Amino acid sequence: MYPNIATLTNSSSSNNANSPPNQPDEIEEAANAYFQKIYASEESAREVVEMLKRFKTSGSSRENDIFACMIHNLFDEYRFFSKYPEKELRITGILFGLLIKEQLVSSITLGIALRYVLEALRKPPNQSPQSGKMFRFGMFALEQFKERLHEWPQYCSHIVQIGHLREGYAALVGEIETAMDDNQSAGSVSTAPTAPTGASGITESSVGSVLGGEISVPSSSMGGFVSSTTGSVGSAPLGGLGKIELPPPKPKKAVFGPGLGRAVNAPAEQNETQNEAPPDQILDRVQFLINNLSISNCAEKANDLRDILERRYFPWLGNYLVVKRISTQPNFHTMYLCFIDSLGEYGKGLVDAIIASVYVNVGKLLRSQKITTSTSERSLLKNLGSWLGQITLARNRPILQIMLDCKELLFQGYETGMLIAVTPFVAKILEGAKNSNVFRPPNPWLMGLMGVFRALYNVDDLKMNIKFEVEVLCKNLNLKLEDISLRNVDLSKRVPPVKEKNPDFNLKSQSAAAPAAALSPDKTSSGASTGGDSAKSDDEPQQTVIPNLAAYVQVNPNLTQLFEQVQGGPLSTHITLDLLKRSVPIAVDNAIREIIQPVVERSVSIACITSKAIVTKDFAMEGDENKMQKAAQLMVANLAGSLALVTCREPLHSSISTHLRQILSSAINDATGNSSTSTQLGELEKNALDQCCAICSTDNLELGCRLIEKAATEKAVRKLNDTIAPALTLRKDTREKKGQLYYDMSIFGSENQRYPRELPDMLRPKPGGLRPEQLLVYEAFQRIPRQPQPTQSSSESQSGQSTGDASNNSSGQLNMNAISAIALKLDKTVETLLNTAGPRAQEISLAMIPPEHEIKQLIAAIPRVVASVGDPSSLSSSDTDSILSFSQGILKRIYEVDLSQRLRLEALIALLEMLNKICPQLGRNIGTWTKYAPTKTDAERKLHRAVLLLLVRSDLIQIGDLDAHLAKSADEGRDQVWLEFLILFVRAATLENIVPPAKMPNMINIVQLIAEDRAPTSQQINPAFRKAAARLLEELRNSLSSGGDARGRQASPVRARPSYEESSSMSPTSVKQLTDASLVIAKSSLSLASNDPPNAKQNVTDILVNWLRVQNEAAGNDKILAQFLQLLQQKFGVGSSDDETERFLRLTTEVVVESCVKSADATKGLRYDAIDGYSKLLSYLVIHMNGGGTSEQVTQQRLGMLNKVLGCITRSLVTSHEKAQQTNAPWDQRPWFRLLLDLVCELNTPNQLLDSMKSSIVNVFGSAFHVIQPLVVPGFAFAWLELISHRMLLSNLLLAKDQKGWGVMHQLLIDLFLFMEPHLRKLELTDALKKYYDGTLRVILMLVHDFPTFLAAYHLSFCNVIPENCVQLRNIILSATPKGVPFHDPINRNFKIDQLPEISQSPLILSNVVGPLMSFKNELDNYLRGQQSPEFLNILLSQLRKEDNSKELDAPKVNSVVLYVGMQGLARLQNDQISSNLSRTPEMELFQKLMELDDRGRYIILNAFANQLRYPSSHTHYFSCVMLFLFNESKDEGVKEQITRVLLERLITQRPHPWGLLITFIELIKNTKYQFWNHSFTRCATEIEKVFENVARSCMLPGAVAATGGGD
Repeated sequence: MYPNIATLTNSSSSNNANSPPNQPDEIEEAANAYFQKIYASEESAREVVEMLKRFKTSGSSRENDIFACMIHNLFDEYRFFSKYPEKELRITGILFGLLIKEQLVSSITLGIALRYVLEALRKPPNQSPQSGKMFRFGMFALEQFKERLHEWPQYCSHIVQIGHLREGYAALVGEIETAMDDNQSAGSVSTAPTAPTGASGITESSVGSVLGGEISVPSSSMGGFVSSTTGSVGSAPLGGLGKIELPPPKPKKAVFGPGLGRAVNAPAEQNETQNEAPPDQILDRVQFLINNLSISNCAEKANDLRDILERRYFPWLGNYLVVKRISTQPNFHTMYLCFIDSLGEYGKGLVDAIIASVYVNVGKLLRSQKITTSTSERSLLKNLGSWLGQITLARNRPILQIMLDCKELLFQGYETGMLIAVTPFVAKILEGAKNSNVFRPPNPWLMGLMGVFRALYNVDDLKMNIKFEVEVLCKNLNLKLEDISLRNVDLSKRVPPVKEKNPDFNLKSQSAAAPAAALSPDKTSSGASTGGDSAKSDDEPQQTVIPNLAAYVQVNPNLTQLFEQVQGGPLSTHITLDLLKRSVPIAVDNAIREIIQPVVERSVSIACITSKAIVTKDFAMEGDENKMQKAAQLMVANLAGSLALVTCREPLHSSISTHLRQILSSAINDATGNSSTSTQLGELEKNALDQCCAICSTDNLELGCRLIEKAATEKAVRKLNDTIAPALTLRKDTREKKGQLYYDMSIFGSENQRYPRELPDMLRPKPGGLRPEQLLVYEAFQRIPRQPQPTQSSSESQSGQSTGDASNNSSGQLNMNAISAIALKLDKTVETLLNTAGPRAQEISLAMIPPEHEIKQLIAAIPRVVASVGDPSSLSSSDTDSILSFSQGILKRIYEVDLSQRLRLEALIALLEMLNKICPQLGRNIGTWTKYAPTKTDAERKLHRAVLLLLVRSDLIQIGDLDAHLAKSADEGRDQVWLEFLILFVRAATLENIVPPAKMPNMINIVQLIAEDRAPTSQQINPAFRKAAARLLEELRNSLSSGGDARGRQASPVRARPSYEESSSMSPTSVKQLTDASLVIAKSSLSLASNDPPNAKQNVTDILVNWLRVQNEAAGNDKILAQFLQLLQQKFGVGSSDDETERFLRLTTEVVVESCVKSADATKGLRYDAIDGYSKLLSYLVIHMNGGGTSEQVTQQRLGMLNKVLGCITRSLVTSHEKAQQTNAPWDQRPWFRLLLDLVCELNTPNQLLDSMKSSIVNVFGSAFHVIQPLVVPGFAFAWLELISHRMLLSNLLLAKDQKGWGVMHQLLIDLFLFMEPHLRKLELTDALKKYYDGTLRVILMLVHDFPTFLAAYHLSFCNVIPENCVQLRNIILSATPKGVPFHDPINRNFKIDQLPEISQSPLILSNVVGPLMSFKNELDNYLRGQQSPEFLNILLSQLRKEDNSKELDAPKVNSVVLYVGMQGLARLQNDQISSNLSRTPEMELFQKLMELDDRGRYIILNAFANQLRYPSSHTHYFSCVMLFLFNESKDEGVKEQITRVLLERLITQRPHPWGLLITFIELIKNTKYQFWNHSFTRCATEIEKVFENVARSCMLPGAVAATGGGD
């Protein structure tokens, strides 16, 4: 039945001939399913219509049948539309109208559809409910296809005759009548040609027959009706419905202007209205006032204007300012804005007048015929755009669409070739948004315009200066172009521009067609068959617009070796030297022509303006026009050429590479037969292609720069000649006609002009012109033009090439050209990266560069380039000499590098390392070369030491030879310069784990002689060296024995790396308990699982599947979901029985996680549908848990359920992880993370049932996360860090009332630090741990910014678990300043800490200070009260050691003792008495006793002091005084040096630095009482001295260092 309708939709039966017949029931079900989706709002009517379009034209018979069935069913349902509910009626009407609009029904079916709509419209809307529904159906349908009504004038006449429609919808009727009138005037119906068979329309004559009779289409007769029409349309029973064709649509024509707003489309007479000008006397005063306006006198001139000008003259003044000032003086926009602001209330009308004048003049410029050709007009328009943006958007004032539609302006500019003017104008307007509070990103209006800009940016062949405007706009708005959403859909709806002779486009038709033709296989073969090389050489110059360019372009013949290393790919097969010789000239030509216009135009403009101004001044008293002209030409040529050269170099380099890559890619696609799609290249092939393009670009960069420079020079000379022609003519006429020399006195005319009045006498212009020595300044501008030299002739190059190829093939000759090109590219890439890094460039090392980075790829390319050499022993003597010569140049370059550029040093040495693998002799020679390195100055020796360390680390120098050389240079201590060098080298080599001490016996022997005072010249040796040598030996002994310092452990050649338990600050027992916790939890879970019934897991799976179905079908229906939960409770005991609840939660968790893991897809990743649905179920269980009772009891029941849920999940997680660990199977943390994250989000979103217990909920989550901390489940560490730092958890914990969540968050951070601590002590982190540490730093920085009071309150416990080598992390925590505490600049000259009010306030301390002291707290209190004998101090030292009988101090105990004793001391003293009474207190006696410990113990004590130097408070003041007192009173120079070390190592790291640390160090080096700079340790070595000076300069005002005795 219904398949016959398909014949009415012009579906070809031939397409379905081979399709199997479809069952009617199946087709009916499919059609009904689509209707169900429409009415269930799962798909919109428009989406279904788009689907029907596809079905109608599909080659599948099933889809054709579904289409026909849906049309049939919709028509069949017409009888019942009056019974439809409102929602379904509206959807049906829209669908019905869209079918007509989109031409999915045609011919007879279209006539029936139109008749249905007309009959529905004739139903009176107020007669009955059924009649009203039918009328509304007709209106819904008519609204969709009213755009097509003009096609059926007779149908329109029927509609407009409906009385109630004319009364209630007069506007619609008027719109239809207008369409009828337009149609009649055009005569489109009567003259329409006859359509071919199958046209989707009806004839005008047949409209009446369709609309005339009654409609009666019962479902039983529908099939017969349709089948009777499958033959000739003329035989249709409804009265001659025939075939017509609508007149072809008129092609759209791009027009600039309509819809752009009043600024562009205002009537001419409105724009030409004359503004009333003030009287001449007032006008002159106003103009004089504007002439003398400056930033400094805006307020004064504003007051003057109030007295001079009445408000009624504001339109004149606004127009004057816009036309004479604002449009031509963009540099003074800020001044005019300041002036307008100074006018205050008086100037409000002036602002409106200025904006109105701006719109008028913008309209004039946009309508100008010269706007696309005149640079001056575009400049005026651009200046007005900049002003408009500053006076509107920057001041949060909108640009109304009715005045100027910026988006439509861009679109019409694109259509009409006016983007060259419109783009800079709109871009300058939008620049004003960067300072706006309303319109800056991500304002939707702004981002919509930016989307249009990005779409325009991607248009092919668009000029570079237009793209440049877009890039500059993005930079000013702090946006990335790739982050802006595209508006390609909007752009595709516009009229595409004609690119020929379009000023917006660089049309490359000739240059693009030539390479395509030249590089195609057909062209190559035909050329070869008809004449070979001569034909090709004749054609080559034709391919470039620049004449004979190919003769000057250079192509390295060895480039193809880059592609030969990539075996089997399209590059090695299709890219030949011949192809490169044809492609490179085209790429160079395209690149030059692309950038030459904006570069030359800008350079010439600047050079001409500058030259004219200077020459006019200098030659004002020169009567000889020839001298003036020659000097002007020399100057402007030099300036324009130099400026063009500087401007074009980088963009030209990039452009040549880009064009060459495009041409080569196109050639590969054509050769492989993939002209429509791009051939996919591998990573190695992409790198090889990029290297080839870069090398070709570098080789021909100088050629392109010369050509652009030459063009700029010639144009500048021509333009300047025209500019100064009147001055030259005046001089000539004066001399020839009057017999006198001309003097230009205008330069002395203005009293306000600074020059030449204020020039020195010898530079001031004098009669007689310039003296010969002054003319030398201009003659110095003359230079020999650099002309490109043509390469060798084609015959010579071919013969040379063939010879070279033969030699390469025969002897495997080394390709040094390619190596040189790679080295050059490497140096430039490093330079780019360092420039991008800015101040942090010195922190970048080669180890930080990822393997896929271009730097690493270039280094790795060296072996591929020289792969043809094969065995290094087969190198010829010439190849060896080439490598050694090249390497010697690299080494010389290394010694020219700044030491701060560590990346460049390491990259060049890595290059030498690669060459050493090819030529082993290099390693034997480098040691000799380094002996002649420059070492005269301290800086040169410092660089030499760094280079030697890098060379030793890379095995480029034999350490035995170096050991003997440095020992000989030190001469047993006689040469103290080399002795200092030797000590520092040994220290760095051992502590950085580069060389073990055993491999440097000679140098170690000298260090021992110096330390033990056994050197032959010991009386001449500086004591500072002796002490430094002794300290170095002590560090080496520690590293070889106890490994007390982390760096010593690393440097030790014999000691194994410490275990995790040894590195942790916790006791081994505690660490073992935590690491074994997962095994204990897993065993308990397995014991519970052993009691499960046989089919428990299957039952749970069925329940879960049902829940997911219910949740999808009844989303948001709380009643149905609540019924499901009730079923769970009643039937399965979930929520009522603890055992059943535990089993259900455990098994469902396992099921959903297994399901998620099994859904893993290599392309799309995991599917989380089951987990998301399960998390909904768990949240509903918690939210709707209600066992009766008071609200407090219900709250406890919900918290109990949440505890059970999280308990089961965490146990299952730990069990799963433990199983994977035991079986060495991979374990995926992502499903568990998603489940827990869903629960955190679900249960922390606002909900009236949970709001009262929000703080309790986050505490429960925190406790659960404490159980699965990284020490227990290391595989979950990353997800765990993400969870504890999530905004839904962290902020709710720390914002809880009365700080109820602080304890939980504190515990979680302690868990984090305890996990990281052992790893951080090892210094060398894996890539994963580096990422984890970065994440930890981000969390801490966020806390410092948002919750500093929390960090400051728990600083003690955090410092207890942070290793001492993590200086920056500790500094960040100690820099946290509670909100409300003011910041006082410690560098201020008048800063006095004693006078700060904050030092009388004690800080908030929430850490457990006395916990570690409980075993001896009573004795300590008695001592501080004077009731304990002094012998207690000796006992205290033993109490502070670790419990494992080691001599190491327990840092947490020390931190607590120091803080506790300090708090007692503060209670004893007043703040103003601290510095004076400190020495006579038991607290100070205890601290002095602690200074008697060994170096390691004293270091821990001093760090504990420094941990209290934080924000302004009594604690900071007290401990600052304590450290300064100890420094001043100690007789041991080692104590003073260690105090300095503790302070210094915290200050030389990156910011932030704690405030108390800064004031303590500043006081130490500034106060002459401490004589800091007189101590020997500040000058024991040049490097140490410079470190002190640098830190002092950063901490103090300029000049203060020298005043205190620092510096040289």
